[in-house]
Amino acid sequence: MTRPAPDSSTRPAGSPAALHRDALTLEDVPSLTALLNTVDGHDELGEPVEEPSIREWLQTPRLDLAEDTVALRAGGQIVGFGLVTVSAHPDRDGRARVQLSGAVHPEHRRQGIGTSILELLEARGSSLAAQRHPGLPAVLRTSGGRDPEPDAGPGGADIRPVLERRGYRRVRSWLEMERELPGPALELPAPEGARILAPAPEQSEAVRLAHVAAFADHWGSAPIDAETWQLWTTSHTSRPEHSTIALAPDGTVLAYAVTSEDRPGVLHVALVGTRPESRGRGLARAVLARTLASGAEAGFTAAVLEVDAESLTGATRLYEAVGFARAHVYATYEKPVG
Repeated sequence: MTRPAPDSSTRPAGSPAALHRDALTLEDVPSLTALLNTVDGHDELGEPVEEPSIREWLQTPRLDLAEDTVALRAGGQIVGFGLVTVSAHPDRDGRARVQLSGAVHPEHRRQGIGTSILELLEARGSSLAAQRHPGLPAVLRTSGGRDPEPDAGPGGADIRPVLERRGYRRVRSWLEMERELPGPALELPAPEGARILAPAPEQSEAVRLAHVAAFADHWGSAPIDAETWQLWTTSHTSRPEHSTIALAPDGTVLAYAVTSEDRPGVLHVALVGTRPESRGRGLARAVLARTLASGAEAGFTAAVLEVDAESLTGATRLYEAVGFARAHVYATYEKPVG
């Protein structure tokens, strides 16, 4: 994508005024946070963000703000933005995975802004994939928002007609599941041959390697690199004291639950996994039991997690067995590059 000159402007179809177009910078953290929270409130998503999280997001490894982001401004206010990243490694199908993110202020929707941002992100993402993974097929991936629910807000699903017109198709559904804390107690003995405990800081790389192994056979998964893992697990929302690992006598991490606090008082079980060769031993249930007990003791009122609705590993049944219930359904959309 050719980066527009700093003083360039655009007037999307139907827009009442010209918009200034440039790139995001770290100075945009307050205004970008405000935009995302306005969108969250309008779409009734219940997922407000904080400035530290947005600052960390804009410092994602290998993200070049000047080249990989776009901001559309009206009178100094960000009314729309986009951001593109490319996975460090191909996914299990040998594809370069290009992730597109963005949002448009509710008062500026249906003016062509979202389409113009998407066009720029697609071009930049296609170029980045070719540079970083030459010769590999690439796929553009983005969120299609939450499925509409009776007596609820739109959930972000307004973007779907735009995506479908541009050739994107829904390829996966994700369940957000919730559980009250403390809720029913889960007193489970540690599986034979494993210790259940909170990970120490020096075990972070061992947990990453367990995660890479656990998700190697999952749909669309690409190995997370050490730099990204370190940034994510040391973010200001990370809650390692409530994370849990199942540790073999030789120090191998067999299973894990990694936690964060993205919403005050709600424990987010962001990652759960078991090495393929260790499945069927009750390890995931054991690490979840310890994590939920730790969260309840610390005063969390609820726990949430996400799971692939079409996973063949039986994860949904596991989470239901430890008290989680379906809350929302989200969609992923994809389009092959070229």
